[in-house]
Amino acid sequence: MGKEAITKELEKRRIPELLRLSDNTPVDTPQLWETRRKEIRDILQKECYGYIPETGWETEWETVSEEENAFGGKARMRTVDVRIRSGRGYVSYPFQLTVPKNIEKPPVFLYLSFFPLSSAEIVEEITDNGFAVARVCYQDIAPDQNDGFQNGPGSLFPGNAYDSWGKLGVWAWGLSRIMDYLVQEETIDAGRVAVVGHSRLGKAALLCGAMDDRFSLVIACESGAGGAALFRGKEGENVADLCRNFPYWFCGNFKKWQNREEELPFDQHFTAALAAPRHLYLAGAVDDEWADPLSEFLTGQAVTPVYEMLGQQGLAADRLPSTGDVFHEGRVGFHLRPGTHYMGRDDWKLFMEYRKKQGV
Repeated sequence: MGKEAITKELEKRRIPELLRLSDNTPVDTPQLWETRRKEIRDILQKECYGYIPETGWETEWETVSEEENAFGGKARMRTVDVRIRSGRGYVSYPFQLTVPKNIEKPPVFLYLSFFPLSSAEIVEEITDNGFAVARVCYQDIAPDQNDGFQNGPGSLFPGNAYDSWGKLGVWAWGLSRIMDYLVQEETIDAGRVAVVGHSRLGKAALLCGAMDDRFSLVIACESGAGGAALFRGKEGENVADLCRNFPYWFCGNFKKWQNREEELPFDQHFTAALAAPRHLYLAGAVDDEWADPLSEFLTGQAVTPVYEMLGQQGLAADRLPSTGDVFHEGRVGFHLRPGTHYMGRDDWKLFMEYRKKQGV
């Protein structure tokens, strides 16, 4: 009954097909998948996140401080200012790169954080496990408020009330400008950079990894509605809740789908599928009813046919998840931990275990 229960639960949701072009052509080759990816990107940007700028700026980076003996001499820590100019002006924001000394070219977590850089958080523990951490506070990229494109990168590319980027797109774009730096950094393995975030920042990390193919792993922790959770059949937060509480996270067109989830021309498996065939990790917590971990898990299942069509194993789950379940065998990872809406040591431990197991 394990696999059958997953299939039955997913069929109840009646989600749109991933592996079919808009003209109804079946997608059964990597070449056709690239065509489908372009269609999906366009649908998501037009109807949900807004169009994210692809050209029209210049970036430079300046090291503003360096610490050669961070965490008792175990790591090097550097604070870098990202400086971006367009025809409309200039913005900047800092990030912090911490690299363990005992590993040559370690893999990296690009971590979108709620906390200021003055907070060490869990960085020492991560570097002790052999990973570098590039950490940025989301509020430093752009304030989490409805500011009408007045602050942060939004001011460089002000938009309209319909299909211009919301704050999730702004934060995702800001992460990609840090990735521009990391791909040139010789002390880390730029081919193994994971983008990670929790809650609203999990939504932004998922969007970033969907739109930027340079990330080897995309991690969305308890990202819920507008992140990894399917809208159709979802418990807890829905489109109307998002539009009432955080309309500026999305584009204006998203508002028309309030109380119309069944009519959406997409669902969140579209966003997650853009990571394929790269590694994807979705995490939930059993008591996080607002995010709905079952709907997050089902997204992992829904994208698995794309991975399989591309010759990879997707979510290797043989049953619906129970508390404490960890699925680490495929290119789509998932865990369901005890507790509520929070990203802590247990989550990070499993993210690191997955990366070591998969070599990503």
